[in-house]
Amino acid sequence: MLRIGLFIGGAGSAGTLQRQISQIVEAEKAGFDSFWAAHIMDVDIMSMLCLAAEQTTRIEIGTAVTPTFLRHPIAMAQQAITVQKVANGRFTLGIGVSHKPVVENRLGMKFQRPWRHMYEYLQIVQSLAREGKVDYQGEMFSANIELTMPSLPKIPVLLAALGPRMLKTAGQLADGTITWMTGVETLKTHIVPTINDAAREAGRETPRVIAAVPLAVTDDREAAFEQSDKYFGRYGQLPSYRAMLDREGVESSAEMALIGNEREVEAMLKDYSDAGATDIAVQIFPVGPKLDDSVMRSKQLLSDLVGKL
Repeated sequence: MLRIGLFIGGAGSAGTLQRQISQIVEAEKAGFDSFWAAHIMDVDIMSMLCLAAEQTTRIEIGTAVTPTFLRHPIAMAQQAITVQKVANGRFTLGIGVSHKPVVENRLGMKFQRPWRHMYEYLQIVQSLAREGKVDYQGEMFSANIELTMPSLPKIPVLLAALGPRMLKTAGQLADGTITWMTGVETLKTHIVPTINDAAREAGRETPRVIAAVPLAVTDDREAAFEQSDKYFGRYGQLPSYRAMLDREGVESSAEMALIGNEREVEAMLKDYSDAGATDIAVQIFPVGPKLDDSVMRSKQLLSDLVGKL
């Protein structure tokens, strides 16, 4: 069964801190399985999710994703453990290396050996999250620390993985992957078989594959595509997403949006489930002059489909 969640950050700012928290509270009341937040140049999403955890009781909350270059893995693990203690087991940590233009142009850091960076980073985070201690000497990271917390909550860790090597690492060491700008064919022929094969060879359970997608339920496909291009067209300029678009056989990242009426969008979501996605994380975007009504139409369909796909 496809787990259905909401996603914010893929279309830019999701509003004030309180507005982001209230969206999670509303999503829980509407019955959604999960709520995911992307780290953008906005509030710190792990802090925001920690605050939201205090106001919710059931819904899964997660980062999709928070970039590794912003925190040493010890700090990442400590913050994730803290959020999980507040969330009582409902928090999932999604991490990714981000993109070279972001890391070098915005953060002023060198984007070198991204796979090695993630492999070592994950080793440290997993060791601290599972055992509360780490003694690791790598080529890019080192860590030697023992946490003094009396108990450690389990923290599922997902990798933003698109390339074969990162997908194999996600299958071997993490609990799954989160994709963005990735279509049904790419999931079916590349993402799902690569990560599942790696997990099977490592003797691990079948990993989660969370497909984050833009979506608008509408009768005006032309207007929706124009809006999709406005919100999401820029993603095609990033090499890792460009590679996924090429695999899918589309020119623009705007084409990754699920656009149509209720019946059409339901069929599109079913296609993602059939391709092997275990979860869908939906970035709703508005279409037309009545923006609130547009968003509510999409939310209503998704809420109605929870537990049915």
